[in-house]
Amino acid sequence: MTIGDVAAHAGVSTATVSRVLNGGLVAESTAAKVWASAESLGYSPNALTKSIFAGRSSTIGVIIRDLSSPFYLDLIRGVDEVAAANDSPVMLANTDRRTDREAAQVRAMDQHRVRGLITTADETADPQARRMAANGTPCVLVARTAPGLHSVSLDDVAAGLLMALHLAECGRSRVGVVSGSHRPTQVNRVQGLRQGLAESGLPQPEEVLVENEDEVDGAVGSLLHCVDAVVCTTGRLTVSVHTALTARGLKMPDDIGFLTMDEFPWAGALGISVVAQPSYEMGRRAAELVVEEPAVPERVVFQPTLVARGSCG
Repeated sequence: MTIGDVAAHAGVSTATVSRVLNGGLVAESTAAKVWASAESLGYSPNALTKSIFAGRSSTIGVIIRDLSSPFYLDLIRGVDEVAAANDSPVMLANTDRRTDREAAQVRAMDQHRVRGLITTADETADPQARRMAANGTPCVLVARTAPGLHSVSLDDVAAGLLMALHLAECGRSRVGVVSGSHRPTQVNRVQGLRQGLAESGLPQPEEVLVENEDEVDGAVGSLLHCVDAVVCTTGRLTVSVHTALTARGLKMPDDIGFLTMDEFPWAGALGISVVAQPSYEMGRRAAELVVEEPAVPERVVFQPTLVARGSCG
């Protein structure tokens, strides 16, 4: 069915049908007649054509670094709920933590003239995102901040402080840290941890950085001779670190304490204590910023919560 079929069925011009479909000013009775004809004929408006006239599609673009992380899955749920309530489909891209793909995906979203962009990409993609924002497309960073762009993030220093307080309360005195990158999120969590340990009169933590999951077992092994608790600053490595500990026959909390970031489905069953991010709420707020289009870049910061299950004592 075409717009001409709808016009003939409703007894109006194609221009009138076009105005109705695109939200133009038309008499209520005429609009009702056009929509009734469209429904009767099974006509579906062409979203691409509408976007050409509007200069922007109704789609919200979302760029995720790693779909294997529970944090991102809950984030997408929040985005999708707000998008659906505002008649916006979601276009999703996964970059597998590759910076070259991140920049390319931002460019692709711009070429598709998305309604707005929500991205967890690295800072290498920021120049393209700023160009999009300058051209009128709301762009929201998640999990970090950057000048000139909206952002939704966690108070990562507070997350580290929560970790330090819990470890001190559980009687842990020698802490080892496994980090997955030099991203500001993890750097700030370690900063908060160091600050909290210092305030509790405890030694500064031993820290190892791993580039991929294949290095986790060796990293954990390098810590065990000098620590009584291991902290993981990223949920992505939780399973690998937990496996490295249990593979050595260590029991939590008797032999070693273990504390990590981000809630995940099996954390309760395994008794793992976590510092949780409100990722679903963060996704909702990011999508709301796209819909609301604030004139001035907004920075929204959420607070972490401790979910203590006994893995530290």
